[in-house]
Amino acid sequence: MSRRAWIRHISRRWLSARKSAGGSGPSALAAAGIAIGVAALIVVLGVMNGFQRGYIDTILEVSSYDVRLETRDRGAVEAELLPKIRSEKGVKCVVPFTETQVLASGSDGRSLPLRIRSLPADIDRTDPGFVSALGPSQGTLGDIKGLVIGSEFARFLNVVVGDEVDVLGVSTDREEGISTYSRRLPVGAVFHSGFYDFDMSLAFIVDGGDGGALPEASGVPISIGIKLDDRNRDAAFVSRLASMGIEGATGWHDYNKAFFGALRTEKTIMMLLVGLIFVVVGVNIFQSMRRNVHERMEEIALLRSLGGRASEIKGIFIADGLAIGFLGATCGLVLGLLIASNVNEILSFAGSVLNWASSAMAGISGGRPADLSVYSPEYFYLMEVPVKVLYPETVFVVGAAIASAGAAAASAAGRIADYEPAELLRHE
Repeated sequence: MSRRAWIRHISRRWLSARKSAGGSGPSALAAAGIAIGVAALIVVLGVMNGFQRGYIDTILEVSSYDVRLETRDRGAVEAELLPKIRSEKGVKCVVPFTETQVLASGSDGRSLPLRIRSLPADIDRTDPGFVSALGPSQGTLGDIKGLVIGSEFARFLNVVVGDEVDVLGVSTDREEGISTYSRRLPVGAVFHSGFYDFDMSLAFIVDGGDGGALPEASGVPISIGIKLDDRNRDAAFVSRLASMGIEGATGWHDYNKAFFGALRTEKTIMMLLVGLIFVVVGVNIFQSMRRNVHERMEEIALLRSLGGRASEIKGIFIADGLAIGFLGATCGLVLGLLIASNVNEILSFAGSVLNWASSAMAGISGGRPADLSVYSPEYFYLMEVPVKVLYPETVFVVGAAIASAGAAAASAAGRIADYEPAELLRHE
């Protein structure tokens, strides 16, 4: 029998002996703790990834673009910049636009700052991803006359399609200096992007529509939004533009650095907090294995006397710890994937149970039952919880769970090499 087979044989004998003796309780608790930790991490990371991916997709499709470039040379945009950029490999679409900050007010006197973006008339053809993410409730953008405002902005000002909004802005001119202007614009459509900031403070107007772009926006620099086939190659594309003599471009990682940095920090802290479960389980496995080592002092001495190396005997305990970690990680993986893939159904069921309990309590007390909703718009700005389970993160979580159990077992069995067989026999 080879030494590896010998180690596996002894490990199985010791594990089965522990089960028959009823001493597998600590191991079962340790495996259950690992399963809970793995499942919790998978669900938490899946939900956080779902929200982050949704935010990133909405921001890049609607507002930020993969790469942005600003210029005040309006003549060079159509003549030079747009043809050059569109001819580059990996470019999905290029959209020139201008933005103006105004103060908008409705008929009831409510006012709100608003960022109006003026888009080209062929936006439906050049950037279909933007139109799809924006989701205007009426027709295509090119056919809409007037402002396209967000759903939250419309709700705050109490306006609907067909109403008019008064806008007040400031323009600058080299000769005339700073001046103010006001204009009344009709509401052509309402969009709902799912991102509160956009739905509350961003509006669009298409050149060539009724009223056209704001005429006072002529002094505003022109921005060029660029979307790539691979958005993660934004830094390489910015470098390529610089080599072509086009300076001032910014990739989406840098343009939204503060926001995306906050998302990464939040995700890292959440992983550390939930990962503390593995630390607690590791301590449990360490104490269990340490007690197991002391209980088997005589057997360890006999194995050492028969020629077993300290590292091989230590490997028996490590294999035991890895088996606990593998069992717990596998159960946690299955449980976590099941919960993550059905999280909305679980929350809906929980809401139904709460409503049933509320109705039952109201029937007993004679009161009015509460209408509870998991996704109540009074508290949450979402219709469902997005979930995105990433394969690399899942493998990392499972591997970390198994490794923590193996490390705890190795640490508990580390003192075996410090004793000689005779000393171990005297221990009894």
